[in-house]
Amino acid sequence: MVAATPHIALRFKKVNTNTIDVNNYPLPDELVCLGKTRNRQVCYVGALTRVRGVRPIVEALDLLPDIRLVLCGSFAETDFQRELAALPGWKNVDYLGQVGRDTVRQVMAESLAGLVTLSPIRNYLDSLPIKMIEYMSAELPVIASDFPLWRQIIDEAGAGLCVDPSSPSDIAAAIRLLADDPSLVQSMGRSGRKAVI
Repeated sequence: MVAATPHIALRFKKVNTNTIDVNNYPLPDELVCLGKTRNRQVCYVGALTRVRGVRPIVEALDLLPDIRLVLCGSFAETDFQRELAALPGWKNVDYLGQVGRDTVRQVMAESLAGLVTLSPIRNYLDSLPIKMIEYMSAELPVIASDFPLWRQIIDEAGAGLCVDPSSPSDIAAAIRLLADDPSLVQSMGRSGRKAVI
């Protein structure tokens, strides 16, 4: 049996002791961009759905008039896209749609943090989201949902901040902390990359 995460592998080992996990990690240097120029922006790269916590991120922008959000990905539901576009914070969103890896690399190089504030549904609590590992590999601090496994990874690495994913004010406070402290962005970014390597 081949599982995608250690948590899933442990579950299958009860049925078949010949079980391993093969994690979906990025290539170590794929998203590294030399000559970073950090703008007053954060990014979210991935599927744009309700359970992936995009709405609280857009709501947080209403509390951060000087910060932009670069969204890369596709909306699964057009009504959800219209719902977000009606929010006051949407004026601070640069929606790029589905983009290639070169654009993802550039967006990450220009951002202060990468967001992975997924809702606390059962499937996500013990997951290892590829976007979190990609952000870290790109020397980008992570703002992530405060799930025990994710907190352990991020705190041990010193790679970012954990927040209540349903709280726009928590998300905004984490973004503000990084936006106001370039040295923290740099140190968390380096620590995250070191952990991934």
